[in-house]
Amino acid sequence: MTKGQLTGRQDMGAGAGGFSLIELLIVVTILAILSMLAQTAWRGHLVRVRRTEATASLLRAAAAQESYFSAMRQYASKPWSPMPDGLGLAPSDNDWYQLTVESTRANGFVMAARPAKGSAQAIDQDCRILTIDQIGRRDSAPAPPSVCWR
Repeated sequence: MTKGQLTGRQDMGAGAGGFSLIELLIVVTILAILSMLAQTAWRGHLVRVRRTEATASLLRAAAAQESYFSAMRQYASKPWSPMPDGLGLAPSDNDWYQLTVESTRANGFVMAARPAKGSAQAIDQDCRILTIDQIGRRDSAPAPPSVCWR
C-alpha cells in the first residue's frame, strides 16, 4: 500500500500540500465567532465609557446649582436657560444623555441624566437613569451606583 492509499489523499508531489475546503471553512467559522464576541465586548465597553459623559455633566450641573443658589438663594429648575432663569449650561457635545432637573425645593434639588432616545447610549440597560442631589448623593437605576458611577 502506498502512502496516498493509507491517508485517503493522493500524493501530489513534494511541496504540493494545502488545506482542504473543510479545513478552511472551519477556520472561517472560528474567526466569525471570535469577531462576534469581540464586537459585543467592544460595544459594552463603549456604553460604559460613554456613561462618564453623564456623570461629568451631572457633577458640573450640581456645581452650577450651588453657584446659582449662592447668588439667587434658590435652586434653578432650567439647566439650559441662561441666568438668571437657569444655570446657563451648554448641552453635551455628543447628545448621548438628556440632563433634567427632577425637582427643586427650598433646601435641595435632584438632577437626572437619561440616555437620549435614538442615541448610541439608548442600548444601556444597566444605567437607565443617573441622579445627583444637593449633598452630592449619587444614585442610579436599575443597577446600583457602584456600577453606574465608576
